[in-house]
Amino acid sequence: MNLTTRDYDELVELIYQIPLSQDNWFSFAKKLLTILQASYVHIQAIDFSQQVLSFSNGVGILPLDTYAKAELDYLRYPTEADPRWGKFLDPERRGWYQCHTHVSENFVEESDLYQKILLPYDLRYVATHELIWDEKLCVFWSVSTSQQRQPLHQKELAFLDQLIPHLKRIVMAQRHLYEFSLDNIVGYNLIDKLVQPIMLLNLSGQVVHNNPVMLDFLKENECVQIVDQRLILPEHDQIQFLEKLYQIEEAFRYQQAQLQRYKDIKFSIKGTQSRLSCTINLLASEKEMSFFGIRPLVMLSFDEVQVRSTNDQDIQKKYYLNHNYLKKIYHLTKRELELCDLFVKGMNLEQLAQHMNLTRSSVRTYLRNIFVKMQCNSQVELMQLLMQMSRSD
Repeated sequence: MNLTTRDYDELVELIYQIPLSQDNWFSFAKKLLTILQASYVHIQAIDFSQQVLSFSNGVGILPLDTYAKAELDYLRYPTEADPRWGKFLDPERRGWYQCHTHVSENFVEESDLYQKILLPYDLRYVATHELIWDEKLCVFWSVSTSQQRQPLHQKELAFLDQLIPHLKRIVMAQRHLYEFSLDNIVGYNLIDKLVQPIMLLNLSGQVVHNNPVMLDFLKENECVQIVDQRLILPEHDQIQFLEKLYQIEEAFRYQQAQLQRYKDIKFSIKGTQSRLSCTINLLASEKEMSFFGIRPLVMLSFDEVQVRSTNDQDIQKKYYLNHNYLKKIYHLTKRELELCDLFVKGMNLEQLAQHMNLTRSSVRTYLRNIFVKMQCNSQVELMQLLMQMSRSD
C-alpha cells in the first residue's frame, strides 16, 4: 500500500477542521478508511472518575445506520466479554495496542461477541492508541480491519503515528466533550434539592449519582439495589428497564426526531411487599445534542410507593422527605425531622409517642414547634404541606 505525502497532508487538513462541525470527523474518518482499506475508525473515551464510557463515535465503510444495532448491542456486553480492554488498559503497555497479539482464532470462533457483532461487520482486528491518558480521562482512537485485510502493519502504524500529534491537539482543545461532567446535565443543580428520590444513570444502566433522598429510599426498598455501580431490579423488571434504555439510546443516536417520545416514561417495579412507581426522563443538554458520540444520562425519579399490608388488602402510600431541604429552609431539628417522617407516613399522636419513646404531651410540643417553623396552624395543614413537598420539585 502506497502511503503518500499527499495522503498525510489531506488528513492533517481534515483533522484541523474537526472542531468546526460534527460532520468533519466523518470526513476525516472516511478518508482514512479509504487510504488504509480499513473497516472502521472509532474514537472513544473512558471517564475514570465515574468508571463510565463517556464517549463513543465510530465511522465505517457501511452506512451509519447499519452499525446502529451492532454498537448498541455491543454496549450491553459486560467488559469481561471483550479481552481487548484489559490489554489496552494495561498501564505497562506502550505504543500501539493490536489485538492479534493475544486474541486467538480459537477464541474468536467460540466468542459470542465476535461471532454476532464484530465479524459480521469485518471488525476482526483492531489497532488502538491513546490520545489523552491521565488520572481522570482516557481518550483513544482505533482502526479496525477485516479478516481478509489482516492487521495493520508497521509501515501503516508509523504513518498513523505522524497523525497522532495533530489529533491530540484537537482532542485536548475539546477535552470537555469527552469528560463526564455533572455540571453539564440539564437541571443538575436542582436534583439534590428535590424531595423525590432521584437517580442518574447512563444508558448502560450504570448509576452515576443519587440525590440524598434516594440514599434513604434505597435502604428501605429491597427491590431497588445498586451493585458495582449498576442498578439491579427484580429479574423481569430488569429486562424491561434495560430494554427501555436501549430504545432511548437508539433514538438519541439515530432517530433524534423521535426523542420527545422518551419524556416522562412511566415504569413500575414490583417487589415482594411493595410496588414502586417511577418516571424515566432523558437528560440531553445542548452539548449532547450537538456533538455526536456523547452518551447522555437518564433521570429515574420515584413517586409514591404503594405498600401492601400483611393481609394484602390495604394499600398505603409512603412519602419521602428531603431532610437537607427541611433543615435549610425551616431549620427543623433532627428530632423534628424524625417526627415529620413518621407523621407523613400516617402515624397518629399515640403511635408517634410510642415510636419515639415520648409522652403525648411532648409530641404535641414538637408539633407546635414545627407548626411555627413551617407556618402551619393544624395537623391537617402540616400533612398537606409535607405531602405536597414530597411530590413537587
